Amino acid sequence: MTPRFYVTGTDTDVGKTVVTAAAARVLRERHGFATIVKIAQTGLTHEERGDAELAATLAGCDWREVVRFPKPADAWTAARDAGRPPLRVAEAAQAIAAIAGPLVVEGSGGAAVPLNETESITDVASRCGLEALLVVGLRLGCLNHALLTLEYLARRDVRVRGIVLCERWPVEPTYPGDVRRVLEPTGIPLARVPYSKDPGTAFDAAVTALTSLSSRNDASTSSA
Repeated sequence: MTPRFYVTGTDTDVGKTVVTAAAARVLRERHGFATIVKIAQTGLTHEERGDAELAATLAGCDWREVVRFPKPADAWTAARDAGRPPLRVAEAAQAIAAIAGPLVVEGSGGAAVPLNETESITDVASRCGLEALLVVGLRLGCLNHALLTLEYLARRDVRVRGIVLCERWPVEPTYPGDVRRVLEPTGIPLARVPYSKDPGTAFDAAVTALTSLSSRNDASTSSA
């Protein structure tokens, strides 16, 4: 089966783009190529580099955007602000289905961020049969956000293949272990990306984390 992933997070600015880039790099190394897709890029003009392009530059692969709006907001609000119709799941799913081969789809903000009045970003992942990677930004409150996100994904029949604990800010040395202790009973493989001020170092650490997750998932599949 062609690997196709959906990267979502506990919030905005938790490390989704670096994890997206790392996942795409792992897929490229295994399969020869991969594509990064941003469903809805907001907060940027058409002249500015978006998340998909930045991630693709790190990963060394192709990229696409389905829609872009300049207002920094959820896709529905940003579309209204631009005087344009909101993106629909069917439209986004059609764009994703037209892309061949392995891909990594990056969400916007958290899993429940709305595309329009009735549909969310995660509904696209559900329609397309994408498997999720949940990025947990390690900061106070992230456990509540992570557990609620896992419940939200489960209700939409989106399988979670891994949880990535991403240190976007310096944290207490014991905090990652505390988060692991709470999330390990879910049975979902966990990986960690340590804090680094250097984007290149953070990306390398994310590649290591995603390679580990991939290996554990392969071993689990083989033993099933």
